[in-house]
Amino acid sequence: MMIKNVIVDKIIILMQAITIKVIKRTLFIGDMYIVDKPVMEKTKSEIEAKLRTMGEYVKMSYLQRAAKSQLDFDTRKFVMLELARIYEQKKMYLDAGKTIKSAAEITTTFREKIMQYMKAVEFHVKGNDFSEAERIFSQALALGNDREKYEMKQQFKQFHFVQAQDYIKQDRRSNAKALYQKMLSMDLSPQEKLDVQNQLLNLYLKLGNTREYHQLKDKMNGGMGLLPP
Repeated sequence: MMIKNVIVDKIIILMQAITIKVIKRTLFIGDMYIVDKPVMEKTKSEIEAKLRTMGEYVKMSYLQRAAKSQLDFDTRKFVMLELARIYEQKKMYLDAGKTIKSAAEITTTFREKIMQYMKAVEFHVKGNDFSEAERIFSQALALGNDREKYEMKQQFKQFHFVQAQDYIKQDRRSNAKALYQKMLSMDLSPQEKLDVQNQLLNLYLKLGNTREYHQLKDKMNGGMGLLPP
């Protein structure tokens, strides 16, 4: 009888734990928002007024709900850009990239659409999703004229240079090596290519990649002869 009671008690505790988990998934604790419940506000000014009453985490939950609500395009775009801003602040770069890309897809002017696509590219590079960054970059390129295409290509390279340096600052040498190797396939200027190669030589030494170091060094000596002493 005692064993039976213990089993029953354990079942009750388990059911309580499951119930709590379900409640936490369903409600946003603090403001008690139902996650998938549409927001009541329908215009940009109404949503802005509502946001002024909230803290950052509650804003994120509210904007996630707003993005799923029935809103006009301009209001929806505002919601997505605000949500992407919060994701960026919290270093949730892939979420920020996906969200601002969605905003770009409902933007009507080419210039603004390009800017939003390129911001999405930057977020995906920061989030280490380089294949998606390239895919969105191709979409942005298709919208630009020759001058804009050139500017976008320069931006694209800069995003990668900045991210590679960030990896080095964080002592993430393997990530930096993989990114610099990838960058060698880009349309780099002679100086940019040399900078990337020199960074790789340094990383190969630090990582003990002796074979790769000598292969690259030999390639550089047989090319432009710009190997530093």
